[in-house]
Order: sequence, then structure tokens, then C-alpha cells
Amino acid sequence: MSKYSKEFKLEVIKYYLSGKGGFKAVGDRYGVKHTYIQKWVHAYKAHGQKSLTKTYTHYSDTFKVSVLQSMQQDQLSINQAAARFNVPAPSTISLWQRLYNEGGITALEPKPKGRPPMSKPRTKPLPPPISQ
Repeated sequence: MSKYSKEFKLEVIKYYLSGKGGFKAVGDRYGVKHTYIQKWVHAYKAHGQKSLTKTYTHYSDTFKVSVLQSMQQDQLSINQAAARFNVPAPSTISLWQRLYNEGGITALEPKPKGRPPMSKPRTKPLPPPISQ
């Protein structure tokens, strides 16, 4: 569950957008780090209320590459790219960037989840029946 509800985030964003204070002043008023407010406001401006709901999304490797290319072409920071592409955690993009730099596009492909299946126990073949 998210630490802050959708309604609370919307209230903070609307207060900021009303022009009654900057990120730091609004953060002090609501007891929230100003960096959170920055992230919420930028995402809200780009995607509206849809950006406030937490989503669990599987990102394809082509999407990941397009985000990284857009960052390079448009000189976007990780936070700006997260807001533009509606990726909830900028650290996710940072991870993609590190993996891409280390292993190229193949490093961005999804990895199998969970434990590997157990191998079947080997049984010795039964000796042939003895004829009498």
C-alpha cells in the first residue's frame, strides 16, 4: 500500500498549483519531502489523475530502450523521463540505464521469475527379472 493516498496527493498538488507556495513551502505545510511533491506535480501535469494511481506494469525491452533513447535525445533527467513516461519510480529507469550500459539491449530482457524447477530424482533402472 502507498504511504500517501491518491486523495492526499491530489490535495497537495492542487495546493501547489494554486500558487500559494513553492515545493519546499508546500512540503513543510503538509509534512512531505519537497522532492515527492516535485515528482507528483510533474507526473500530474503530464498524465493527469492517472499518474496518481499505483500501477504494477511489465515494461517491454523496446519500451525501456525508447525511454533511454528519449532521455539521451531530449537531454532529460531520470525524474523528467519518469514523469514523461509515467514510470512511478525513477530508480527503475536508473536501473535500466545501468543494465543497458553494462550489457546492451539483451540485459533489458525480462528474467525468469521464481525458483528454478527441481530436477527429478534419478532412479536406478531395475535389473531384468531372473528367469527360472
